[in-house]
Amino acid sequence: MQGLQNGGISCIAIPTSVPAGVKEVAAENLVTMMADLEVASGNDQTFTHSDKRRTARMMPQFLAGTDFIFSGYSAVPNYDNMFAGSTFDSSDFDEYNVMQRDLQVEGGTNPVDEETVLEHRERAVRALQTVFEELGFPPITEEEVEAAIYADGSKDMPDRSTADDIQAAEEMMDEGVTGADVVAILAKNGFDDVAENMLGMLKGRVAGDYIQTSSIFEGDGEFDVVSAVNDPNEYRGPGTGHRLTGEEWEKKKELRFAVDPEDI
Repeated sequence: MQGLQNGGISCIAIPTSVPAGVKEVAAENLVTMMADLEVASGNDQTFTHSDKRRTARMMPQFLAGTDFIFSGYSAVPNYDNMFAGSTFDSSDFDEYNVMQRDLQVEGGTNPVDEETVLEHRERAVRALQTVFEELGFPPITEEEVEAAIYADGSKDMPDRSTADDIQAAEEMMDEGVTGADVVAILAKNGFDDVAENMLGMLKGRVAGDYIQTSSIFEGDGEFDVVSAVNDPNEYRGPGTGHRLTGEEWEKKKELRFAVDPEDI
């Protein structure tokens, strides 16, 4: 065994309902790390509507550091999350970035400006529109494209036939459409960058290096893997181990709503 997802996970409502339950969850995470195993430390399924409690439950892992602070951080609004809601979701991105800046913690996200987000959203939905068209799936309309660029969640999207999309998914499986087929469609239609990223993911699955303990793909477009094998945790007390410094620390400081005193 190389790792363990522990810390309550989908049963987090049980330890959080008893005295010292959250403390016990943090102890589970610590035991796993002391055994030199990968630890995905929970903070995924929601257990409270209190912003203070959910943040307090996350702070031991956030400050001390685990391989994966969140077993799942939702990138959609709570109402769209089919995993019964997430402790942190898309509405928390700004505050979560501020927390990393406040405490100099590598929490896995970086600030981005709105123009960049909209540009990438449009690129993504156009690529998806093209793939649907090439495969003969129910078309993605221009109305849907426009809505997807600016939507917060599914409530902001036009109505769409779920039955038709399910039928298309069944046809995709029956016909044996592969990731390589999608890569070819993207490349043929001018989405070279998206095709290269998808091909990189497929090659990574074949190589299997991402299965190593505590592994992630580096976000450099090369899909190199960093894991406990080639970047072990060498913590030996204060001043050792992973430190958020240099270029990565500078990224955390660049909050899109931070005000330069010189501009006042």
